[in-house]
Amino acid sequence: MARYLIDTDVMIDVSRGNAAAANLVDSLDDITISIITAHELIVGARNQRDANGIDSLIKTYPVHGELGVQITGLAYELLKRYAKSDGLRTFDALIAATAIEAGLTLVSKNRKHFQTIGGLNLEVPDY
Repeated sequence: MARYLIDTDVMIDVSRGNAAAANLVDSLDDITISIITAHELIVGARNQRDANGIDSLIKTYPVHGELGVQITGLAYELLKRYAKSDGLRTFDALIAATAIEAGLTLVSKNRKHFQTIGGLNLEVPDY
C-alpha cells in the first residue's frame, strides 16, 4: 500500500474549496503533510481569519514534523544538484527529501521542480 506526502500546492487547492483536490486527498489511504507545508500554508494566510481556517485544516492531517540530519542533508544535496538547473527551492527540497527519506509518494502538481529528482516517487494529479 502506498503512503503519500501531500504537497503545498494540493493543500492550497483543498483549503480553497477545490472539490477535485479534496476528493483526491480523501481517496488516498495513508497520507501526511510536511511541517514545511504547514509553514507555507500559514505564511500564505491573508488575515487572522484565514490563518485560523488554515490552522484548522492542518490539524485534520497527520504532520510529518521530523527534519533531522538525514532530511536536511539530503535537501542540501538536492539543492546542489537541482537548484540551478531546475529551479528547485529550499522548501521544495525539504519536502522532496522528506518524501524520499520516509518512503512516501509525493502528490504535487509542481512537475517542473520535482520530476527530475532521482529517487523521488511523484504523483501528479490531473484535477
